Amino acid sequence: MKLVEIRELDGPNIFLLEPAMKVEFRLESDADEANALARISAESGVSADDLGAAWIALVDLLHERAGLESPATVVVPLEEADHVALAFGWSHRRAGRLVATAIANLTLGIPVDFDNVIAELATYRQHVDPDDRPEMIRDTERRVPTVGITATNGKTTTTRLLSHIVRTAGLRPGWCSTSGVFIDGTPVLNGDYTGPSGARRVLLDDAVDVAVLETARGGILLRGLGYESNDVSVFINVSPDHLGLHGVFTVEGLARVKSTVIAVTKPDGFAVLNAEDPLVWGMREVTRARIVAVSQHDRADVVESTVRNGGAAMVVRNGALLWLDGDRKTELLRVEEIPITYGGRAAHMVENALCAASAALALGYSPDTVAEGLRSFSSSAESNPGRLNAYRYRDAMVLLDFAHNEAGLTHLLLLARSLVEGQGKVRVVIGSAGDRPDEAIRAMARIAGEQADAVYARETAKYLRGRASNEELNQLYLAGLAEAGAEPVAIYPSELDAVMAAVNDCRPGDVVVSMSYEQGEASRQWLLEAGAQPVG
Repeated sequence: MKLVEIRELDGPNIFLLEPAMKVEFRLESDADEANALARISAESGVSADDLGAAWIALVDLLHERAGLESPATVVVPLEEADHVALAFGWSHRRAGRLVATAIANLTLGIPVDFDNVIAELATYRQHVDPDDRPEMIRDTERRVPTVGITATNGKTTTTRLLSHIVRTAGLRPGWCSTSGVFIDGTPVLNGDYTGPSGARRVLLDDAVDVAVLETARGGILLRGLGYESNDVSVFINVSPDHLGLHGVFTVEGLARVKSTVIAVTKPDGFAVLNAEDPLVWGMREVTRARIVAVSQHDRADVVESTVRNGGAAMVVRNGALLWLDGDRKTELLRVEEIPITYGGRAAHMVENALCAASAALALGYSPDTVAEGLRSFSSSAESNPGRLNAYRYRDAMVLLDFAHNEAGLTHLLLLARSLVEGQGKVRVVIGSAGDRPDEAIRAMARIAGEQADAVYARETAKYLRGRASNEELNQLYLAGLAEAGAEPVAIYPSELDAVMAAVNDCRPGDVVVSMSYEQGEASRQWLLEAGAQPVG
């Protein structure tokens, strides 16, 4: 048996909807469990039929003998084979650490002085250090309406679009995302702030009227949510991404992690769920909030039952966004009026628009305000940097996008094909960070080979992330392309080099698309200097 980690989760998480101490073990044999159970029984007097029950009883025993209230406690098998986690709630950091360490040591056969542990725990009844408390923002501290947004793809665009609608309503949004923290449009922190620190920065700013919090799986797994509850939650989609990291190996497990955002929605709030994604739609079971079903294909069975049962729905019907709430049917605007959808060609952007509009209506904004916000938000580098930013270069089109997984690349290539003119071709620049599984990297190359006419692979300078060299990634690109019966035009030393080559090769009617997450800004600057014109 091995101790994998003791982790402090400062907010709601996949185990408990409150701060939790996680103690993760790897059980290497049946004898491990039997021996640990015998040790716990001999040292503490706890009697249990299995190791999980013994851990739970031990958490209760330590707290009760110290005169502390017993916390919520669970034992959960993890997706990684033979790994199991004990998780219990905590309100005093040092007390939680003490209990977690004592249980870990006892389980592993390391001597534990119970009297000393209980005596130290008892001191936390009289002395409470404010710095010892969980870092999440409690409901008693939160003063503004809060929206939590999660997904595999589309989180950032939906966050920015909803924040734009809030500004259209005359209010000051604060939002956190993969590109930083923004207060009423002004950046105050740069970098990826989709975890709890970004949420806290927004929620603690007195200038904010509405908090819009993009929330990624990494922050939930490593620290928990940065807040106790939200008023509106949005779950857009889920697909394979970052699998194999932090103990998540399946898309079902990934969906459970992201559903934490839905689970903490207040009962009198709204949970906006994509009814066309089965895993997302299944998460309506984890919340007591009012459900909003989103469907761009107007799934009548789901939509009608949701509305009939007291929920609401946002659908595309006859080419227009239609809001269904009770007996009311409100048409907002036509899809082609929403710039980020490229006239409805970009189905994933239609999905984002539906979700942002639903969240805005759930916040109480008028349909006219929501429609105006959707109509005035462009896919430009100024409004939505790095997401489907389009440029006209001579008689060709260039799209720079943060596509970074199979689903994102598929959406990007489908849009590119719809934009080709005449005998034009689709040219794609592909690349990946090294922390993706081999199969995911091969799959992206295979998709590129199947859906594009020319593939320009590129190396990475900053995102090897555990890979020995770029050569390892290059071989995966070649393998994936070979599965599609394709070869790359070449493998370039950087994203910018690949973009320059693809653009210089393009002919009238061509569309060049780039998975731009490393040198997107450099590529944009080069295009402008080369005479390309932004397409609004």
